[in-house]
Amino acid sequence: MEHSERALKDIKKLESFLKKFKSLRLNEKYPSIFDHCLNYFKDSKHYFEKKDYFSSLGCSNYAYGMLESLLFLEKGKYFHELE
Repeated sequence: MEHSERALKDIKKLESFLKKFKSLRLNEKYPSIFDHCLNYFKDSKHYFEKKDYFSSLGCSNYAYGMLESLLFLEKGKYFHELE
């Protein structure tokens, strides 16, 4: 898999996770963290458009990790276990 494909896959994964997090209303309990993750999502898309796939991956994965940690603390499950 090329770097661009991997970065795009992670952007889509993060976008899906942000929607799931919001549907569980955890964004209301953790608004500051959710906002930071939204900013990382925007940054990831920005870097992708600039063809800086390494930075794009970093932003996506950092946000994903924060959200998944909160989900695990709240629900005792990881993202892939909710699908």
